Amino acid sequence: MWDADGSGDVRDVREVPQEGARTPLTAEEELRSRSVFATEIGAQLARQGWAVFPAHTPEERIRLFAVAQIIERRLGCRVEAVPEDICSMRFTVVSAGAAYEVGPAAGASGQLDT
Repeated sequence: MWDADGSGDVRDVREVPQEGARTPLTAEEELRSRSVFATEIGAQLARQGWAVFPAHTPEERIRLFAVAQIIERRLGCRVEAVPEDICSMRFTVVSAGAAYEVGPAAGASGQLDT
């Protein structure tokens, strides 16, 4: 039971049934998500040398390994991505390079990076 607006009106909350649970991304959606993740994670790596990002499924972990490769190309130094726990990945700059810049469209080639 859940009081939606504090008015005392209690509503019953139920899960919405889902068929097939997972919807794969299109190639364009995959490219965009990897680019956005690389920008966000890369910016945090640039600031502090490490980052933690959620990864709840095997597909998300595979995607984040590919993101680590994108970040490596952008930064010009090795980036390690390892599972931190069952629901997150930890990114670490392994070898520090010269000053680098992380931009939103850097490295976006229009094709999926594998």
